[in-house]
This record gives sequence, structure tokens and C-alpha cells, in this order.
Amino acid sequence: MIESPVWAPHRDVTNLLPGASLPALVEQGPEGRVVACGTHSICEHLEESCPSPRLLLAGRADRAEARRVWARIEGALAEVNESLLAERISQWVRRDRQPDSAALRAGAHALRGQLTFLNALAEMRGHLAGRQMSLADLCAAAHLSAYDYFGDVEWDAVPDLKLWYGRMKSRPSFRGLLADRLDAVRPAQHYADLDF
Repeated sequence: MIESPVWAPHRDVTNLLPGASLPALVEQGPEGRVVACGTHSICEHLEESCPSPRLLLAGRADRAEARRVWARIEGALAEVNESLLAERISQWVRRDRQPDSAALRAGAHALRGQLTFLNALAEMRGHLAGRQMSLADLCAAAHLSAYDYFGDVEWDAVPDLKLWYGRMKSRPSFRGLLADRLDAVRPAQHYADLDF
């Protein structure tokens, strides 16, 4: 594994492929070298090469719904990432200016709208794309973990989503994410608490 922060890309990234972007997965197998760039490409590659457990679900309709919700979450949370999360990370990395309060407000507003949508999915389905966990759940949980690190998620306003996220962060595979820390920035007090 090679860490390559957005603000200081590793020199090997440009050598992967023309126009390569992060994250990237490089795999050497019987069919040769595979380079998958971007979360969708990586997840689809892993689904094809390691189909157990299925993260895009078994039936065609269920897979289509998991892909739809996954893409919807990625697209909708991009606005939150570009405003709220980018401002939080920028403050941690640069530490040379005051926070942009307009960006923080815009991001917080966008996040509230998405939390309401995700709460409705969790309430209706148990998971976000159906009755079983899928890539849509992993995608949303990873994004929410980043926002929750800074204490930006108002969990009391979205009780079904809070219950769903509690189940997600209780999974053994999620614990590594909860253990990550940014230098000089402490997570919200409840961040790694499995019961909030």
C-alpha cells in the first residue's frame, strides 16, 4: 500500500496509466497487470475477481438498485465533500487562514438534505439499497465516517440512519477506518464508540 494524499500526490501515481487518478488498485495476476482507478472501477473489479461476499447483491434487479443508490450517494455527497469536508481538511493541512464560513454553511446545508434522504432509505429498507448490505451501504458509511470525525452529523435528527450506521461501524471490517486519525485533529468524542 502506498499512501498518496490529495495535497501531496505520490510520484508513482502518474506512472500507473495516462490520466490515472486516486484511489488506484494495482494487481498482478495470471492475466497480467490490472490497474483500476477510481472507487467505481476498483469496486467493480473486486466484485468480478472476488465475488464472495457479493456487494452488488445476487439478483439483476437488486444489483441495478445497489448501483443506482451507490451512484446517487457518490454524486449527492460530492457537494458536501467539495464544501464542508474540503474546508475541514484544508484547515487541517494548511492552517494558514480562517475557515470559510460560507463553505461550511453550504456544506452543512447540503449534508442535512442528504442525511434526510439516507434516513428514509434506512427506515424503509433496513439497508440503503435493499434488505442486504451492498456497496451503497459501504459508500455511505465511508462518507459519513469522514463527516462524523469532525462532529458534523446531527445523528439525533436521523434516528433510522443512526441505527443503521451503528450496525455498520460495529462490523469488524469497519474498525480500521474508525482507528484512523488525523495529526493534531481529534475526532468527535463519540466517533469510535460503537453505541454512540
